[in-house]
Amino acid sequence: MIKNFFLIFCLFIPNSYAVSIVKGPYIDNLSDSELAIRYVLDSQSLSWLGWGEFPKCDRYVIPMVPRVNNSVNVYGIRPGKKYCYNVYLPLSASTNSYISSSSTFTSFYDESISSFSFVAFSNNGFNSDEENVELSSSVASLKNDYMFIIHTGNISSSGMIDDTDKKFFIPFLNIINSKPVFISPGPQEYGDERNKAKGYKIFKENYASYHSFAKNGLSPHYYYVDISKARFIFIDNNSFNDIAAAPLLVAGSKQYIWLEGVLKYSKDKKWIFVVLNYPLYPSASASNDIKDLEELFIKYNVDIVFQNGSSYYLRTKPVKYGVYDDKGIIYITLGGSENYLTPSYDQENIDTNVEKKVFLYTNIDGDKIDITAYDYSLNQIDRFVLNK
Repeated sequence: MIKNFFLIFCLFIPNSYAVSIVKGPYIDNLSDSELAIRYVLDSQSLSWLGWGEFPKCDRYVIPMVPRVNNSVNVYGIRPGKKYCYNVYLPLSASTNSYISSSSTFTSFYDESISSFSFVAFSNNGFNSDEENVELSSSVASLKNDYMFIIHTGNISSSGMIDDTDKKFFIPFLNIINSKPVFISPGPQEYGDERNKAKGYKIFKENYASYHSFAKNGLSPHYYYVDISKARFIFIDNNSFNDIAAAPLLVAGSKQYIWLEGVLKYSKDKKWIFVVLNYPLYPSASASNDIKDLEELFIKYNVDIVFQNGSSYYLRTKPVKYGVYDDKGIIYITLGGSENYLTPSYDQENIDTNVEKKVFLYTNIDGDKIDITAYDYSLNQIDRFVLNK
């Protein structure tokens, strides 16, 4: 089938030539019914994506028009099923093609399945190459015992795509070719010009061009992802850090109105999580913007906020308005950057504070969430269980 496809297409091009994948393939925007598989070639070329329910990886074949940056939308997948795919590229001076890359993925569960796991980390853009290799190896060692990754931002240190390749796409390829990574953008995604409006041009060309998250907000700035009975809401609150290129998140702004609407219609969800970059709590200076956001989270019963910020791993007790409350919100800071100043924390409401770069492994099973923090060498740093 693949050879016949290639023969037909070759009739329309004067010369075929060998190409290779330089970025990816990687899974993007996975849900229980669709996803995108993305890859970047070293030159413009035809390509084909074969996919199907495992092990029939070429049950369907999607031909792509000649291009460098490819995003293949796949529809009609079934919840909780294992799939596989092959990326085919043409051979030089030949009517044949070859499998350039292969991998598998599992589609998200619908609400009939109440147990799933995910991983969370951040700030790999500030890691050394050795640290990213170690982190990637440790996360990969979990094998298939998690479905996706959430990331609180700064996938590179400069925002430029060459740096992102070095810090993210290359070291984590063995993960992202089968697991989607959902990102809340950090200030580094806006590049060196992030404090000027033209920083958005850097964001668009070097970040937005390579990520296509769910289009239920203003992707890739803010959007939400549902799996089973949980909702993950990703927001861009970099305006709190005076990033002029970032969308506003103040009362009355488009992002704020969108966020309140999403939270309002999340009442049927068992778990509500918010993922963001600029830390809300504990904070050295709680601005009115932060207080407005906290008010929303409390009003609509957000369970946990995953945030970025300091060089430390930090987990608060459940809090409301800066006071311990057993029905309050837990804030988890994913350490990994020395680019932020460490706030003067309110120690009374801190449960765990460890000067370590970490990643999280989280399992949700119905009314219970079990979170374990590991350092990059897979040493357990923290663990806690929350029952609703």
